Amino acid sequence: MSMAESLFSLLHAHGEETHLMGTVTAVTADTVTIRDTTGKSVVVMLGTTTKYVKDKKAAVVGDLKVGTRVMINATMDEKMKMYTAAEVQLGVVDTKAAQPQK
Repeated sequence: MSMAESLFSLLHAHGEETHLMGTVTAVTADTVTIRDTTGKSVVVMLGTTTKYVKDKKAAVVGDLKVGTRVMINATMDEKMKMYTAAEVQLGVVDTKAAQPQK
């Protein structure tokens, strides 16, 4: 897969939204940080309107844990120069990523 194809699959624009895929490395009350498939760290804002989905069912922000693989539908907040999540789709937990580094 070429670099261009890799980036296309990583950040596929869908209308105004961008799809971000990766593994959660940190969660706060209003942000989630993921390590994308290229190894880059991306901080995404979480809002009161952000939807959470796991196994095609509604989930909650509390389900978002370090090591969880996610796909985030987000829009760029031009003022803050950060993504804001519209929807977070939660996948499986990567047990290696969830363990503290030694």
